[in-house]
Amino acid sequence: MFDKLYLLLLSLIFISSSVFAQSGSLEGKITDKNTGETVPFANVVAERNGNQIAGVTTDFDGNYTIKPLDPGTYDLIVSFVGYGQVTLEGIVVSSNKITFRDVQLSEGIDIEEVVIKDEKPLLDPDNLGGKTVTSEEIRSMPTRSVTSVAATAAGVYQSDEGSSVNVRGSRSEATDYYVDGVKVRGSLALPQSAIEQITVMSSGLSAMYGDATGGIISVTSKGPSNQLYGGAEVVSSHIFDNYNYGLLGFGLSGPIFKEIKSDGSKGRAILGYFLAGEFRNIDDNSPSAVGIWKIKDDRLDDLKNNLFVAVPNQQSSSIGLLSNATFLRADDFENVQAKMNTNSSGFNLSGKLDFKPTLKTNLTIGGAVSHSVDHPFVYTYSLLNWHNNSEEERNTWRTYARFTQRFGAQEGDEESASNIKNAYYNITVDYTKNDFERRNPNHGKDLFRYGHVGKFNTYKDRFFSFGEDTASGVTGFIHRGFIDTLMTFDGSNSSNPDLAAYTQQYYDMFRENELQSLSFGGSGNRGVIRTANDLGELGLLNGQGPRNVYSLYYNYGDQYGSYGKQQLEQFSIRANGSADIKDHAIQFGFEYEKRTDRSWFVAPNSLWGLARQLTNFHILELDLANPQFNPLGTYDEVYYDRLVNVDAQSRFDANLREKFNLSDDEFIDIDSFDPNQLSIDMFSADELNENGLISYYGYDYKGDELNSAASIDDFFFDRNDNNDFSRNIGAFEPIYTAGYIQDKFAFDDLIFSIGLRVDRYDANQSVLADEYCLYDTYTASSNVDLLSGDYVRPVGIGDDYVVYVNDLDNPTEVVGYRNGQDWFDQNGEAINDPKVLAQASTTGQITPYLVNSEDSIPVFKDYEPQTDFSPRISFSFPISDEAQFFAHYDVLTQRPPTGNRLNPISYLYLEETVNAFVNNPNLKSEKTVDFELGFAQTLNLNSSLTLSAFYRELRDMIQVVKTNYSYPVSYLTYGNIDFSTVKGFSALYELRRSGNVSMSANYTLQFANGTGSSATSGYSLVNTGQPNLRTTIPLSYDQRHAFNLSMDYRFDSGKDYNGPVWFNKQIFANSGANFIVIAGSGTPYSRQSNITQDGAFGINQRSTLEGSLNGSRNPWTVRINTKLNKKFTIDVGQLDNKRKLGFNIYLQVQNLLNTKNVRSVYRATGNPDDDGYLSDASAQTDINSQNDPQSFRDMYMMKINNPSNYSLPRMARLGIEINF
Repeated sequence: MFDKLYLLLLSLIFISSSVFAQSGSLEGKITDKNTGETVPFANVVAERNGNQIAGVTTDFDGNYTIKPLDPGTYDLIVSFVGYGQVTLEGIVVSSNKITFRDVQLSEGIDIEEVVIKDEKPLLDPDNLGGKTVTSEEIRSMPTRSVTSVAATAAGVYQSDEGSSVNVRGSRSEATDYYVDGVKVRGSLALPQSAIEQITVMSSGLSAMYGDATGGIISVTSKGPSNQLYGGAEVVSSHIFDNYNYGLLGFGLSGPIFKEIKSDGSKGRAILGYFLAGEFRNIDDNSPSAVGIWKIKDDRLDDLKNNLFVAVPNQQSSSIGLLSNATFLRADDFENVQAKMNTNSSGFNLSGKLDFKPTLKTNLTIGGAVSHSVDHPFVYTYSLLNWHNNSEEERNTWRTYARFTQRFGAQEGDEESASNIKNAYYNITVDYTKNDFERRNPNHGKDLFRYGHVGKFNTYKDRFFSFGEDTASGVTGFIHRGFIDTLMTFDGSNSSNPDLAAYTQQYYDMFRENELQSLSFGGSGNRGVIRTANDLGELGLLNGQGPRNVYSLYYNYGDQYGSYGKQQLEQFSIRANGSADIKDHAIQFGFEYEKRTDRSWFVAPNSLWGLARQLTNFHILELDLANPQFNPLGTYDEVYYDRLVNVDAQSRFDANLREKFNLSDDEFIDIDSFDPNQLSIDMFSADELNENGLISYYGYDYKGDELNSAASIDDFFFDRNDNNDFSRNIGAFEPIYTAGYIQDKFAFDDLIFSIGLRVDRYDANQSVLADEYCLYDTYTASSNVDLLSGDYVRPVGIGDDYVVYVNDLDNPTEVVGYRNGQDWFDQNGEAINDPKVLAQASTTGQITPYLVNSEDSIPVFKDYEPQTDFSPRISFSFPISDEAQFFAHYDVLTQRPPTGNRLNPISYLYLEETVNAFVNNPNLKSEKTVDFELGFAQTLNLNSSLTLSAFYRELRDMIQVVKTNYSYPVSYLTYGNIDFSTVKGFSALYELRRSGNVSMSANYTLQFANGTGSSATSGYSLVNTGQPNLRTTIPLSYDQRHAFNLSMDYRFDSGKDYNGPVWFNKQIFANSGANFIVIAGSGTPYSRQSNITQDGAFGINQRSTLEGSLNGSRNPWTVRINTKLNKKFTIDVGQLDNKRKLGFNIYLQVQNLLNTKNVRSVYRATGNPDDDGYLSDASAQTDINSQNDPQSFRDMYMMKINNPSNYSLPRMARLGIEINF
């Protein structure tokens, strides 16, 4: 029997493919209203948007169960012979949750149908923690952001509107997002009109959910309707501000064909569709409460025409050229409301097809497409150079197909007697692809155009000095080398006219001021540029950019110099099933997921400099063995050809000469080439990698997608047709599988849910065989006979312990051992500091006993898949109809979220890299253990109070560590060493709509302490040589006190209207206001005792901690958002064919009070607009040494008042919706 069941499960798993079936269920009891007796065999039907989704009959005890049901809003229709039909409208079914609804029937043949509007129950018997927000509630809320909706739940921290969230003290990446059961990779954006429901699960996760240690945010899209309906929406902020928010949305739903009943009429929809979309264009999507500083337009025009200023040298009579931007003063700038050139545009589309041939079978095919083009804000560009912001394009599309099969009609005696009821399974497959590209918007993929300034021609000549030719012994004027005599510039065909202006103006001013050339042996008039050195970093060569302004801002014309692309794919297989076996609701499932990640980034500006460096390198010397003579009279002129050293020739140089048919000894002036003549494939992989100009995987070094897998051996050994190393790195393709089983049952008054989830993660890549040694080493069991002299292995030293010796090439003595990260001396005694082993070697460096001391290729092994077991236990105990206790215990695991991709380039250049930082492909899963105990109580007919206390332990979190005393060098990497504890208390008050008001308010008291707030928060500490300290401090997102209030005040219409009446008109009918208030205490930061120049970049400085780490707090913040709306309808069409159009006009205002909330402060002062540098006595000498001290002070004051230190300002948007 077991073997048959096992084979059945395997067939379900491998024949089908599935995504998460994020479904819920409806349960309840049907009774006679007068007698209270149960009604067996009553018909119970669930409808959604007019479509009959499922139907069952009650059992002998009047109980019914309808599952699975997609999250959404349903109508429950109950009927039985001899009773009047009852319809319960607007029942909200949430993801992975049981919704209980009992219905009473009135006896009588002629009783009309009773329609009851469902009210949300005050107590939830299936409490899972978190919050569910319906589509109607979302439409009323003053936000379109999924994360902002989630932030209204207790225990969810969000720094500002639209930003990421931290759930109960977890890191932001610990929370997973799902859309229609598909795990989101890429854009989460959905049209608001497509969202049926958002569910936030912050605790008590079902065994169905895994690979997340924080929370789950699940979004369900709307489904097809039985009748055609649609709508459109227009939103704009143009009349209120300069942020210029604009949006056009639409939604359409209806049947494609319906079943034909026996009487010829049309019944339920067999095939239906839903389609929604949004198109948006925003000039500034993230403005600041303090605006942004920029140079005035007229002063910018003047700066363009006068990039330099001639300044007399006070110590001599010479003239020097300086950047004119360093003399701009406060009057030359203005503060504007919106950032410049930060436009964001794009669209989101979401669709769904629902095929339901019978009430027991359903096939859903859905998907979403998202496209966006953004110009990210660059603060250091914002003052003078905003027009050169980069451009980012994102394209995400995901699709899925889900098949659901229900078993049994569940009616009659036979079904009631069965031990198995309400059985179903679902099979679904999903595929997601996310493409990302970052580029200079003017050049895109034309890499050599990025740094192109213009055409330079450098003229050279031989130079001589008197001496003796070593080959012939002739005395005379000996050719010593070549010098530059003239360098011309033509910027008329420049790919970057702004950069060309720098060089052209520099040429002009060099000539006008008759400056002296620096060319050795140059002759002729002053004011002539003869060599690249004459440009003095003010005039620009190809690949160069203008000097920054006081290390505060990039200068006008600086070009964005990076290009990159990334492709993320996800294919998932999941199967889920459920059945009620007697009193046990059993749920089980399996999932398989494979990701394929590719990336390629290059620094194209630097390609010109590398090309210049690699060209002519093999002909730098003269052929002194073959002198040539030019008789001049008394003394001859002896000269030489260039010596061709083929072994020193670069691949780039060889390809360049081959492409243009140039001889090997001809000098090439690379700056005279047009960008179209050069390409990245002219370099070898090593030429680019050695100089750190590229980063890639899943593509070859040229940026072409790899069509086959590449192993670690391929990287180190494969060569191309030119005998150069190919250096191919395969795509990152981790594999994640999981299975779960869960049982929900009642024991007396206790409702238990017990589950077990098993997660298996395979990074599917090679990892270092030994993180402390790149090369193959002898172990204690293999090297006994290889050492001279007597050797006895100490007691307790295992066979696989690594041996350390006194000399790398000629070892004569064992000085110690290591087992993993545990070190031992030569006597087998444990030691804390392996420094003693290093000091015992002849070099003073750590010296493992290598199998081959000449090894240069690291030793790898396969990643060992990680298997984690996660039990889940929850229960609720109803004290009465008005109160209940609930509790849960969860173990949650998540695959390594960052830093775990193998990058073999890091190992290739590890010894040459200072403070090398290497990914750790051998990272393990992170883990959270979660406890919660709560109590819920109804306060009256319309309100309830829920109190809960929670405790979390976050273990094996990822943090930067240093592998001290590794061979050949110590390096930084990631390790599973961080841990955190989160303790908290939440109080939730809910007021079901009473009169005009509904409200939800919550308060959270939380203490989130840990050893690291992010995977890189410990970088500065370990990079200074400090040990991997594990001291808990308040996490950077530890908000001690958090208040959330969501309140809706609304007027009905007609007889239910209770508002003012003017001129016999219900002027506020179908109108209302929605308010969201989010208030919280400040997050931690570390105070410093010394003043540092925080406004500058590229300056080496170090702060001194004052007090404890994260011992200070930012100020409290308060955000109030509101949305006011008015609905009305108008009749259109002829009298006999009238239709109603519904209108909804609304005004949405975020940060209603325009509060200038402080998000971050400077550590030395505790202020958001002053770091103390300008007033620091020790800084005055440095300030007064600037080109213009007042200009420096003015710019520094503007820079230090960083807009990101403040929250978003007040933003108002006017919208109108039309529905039919």
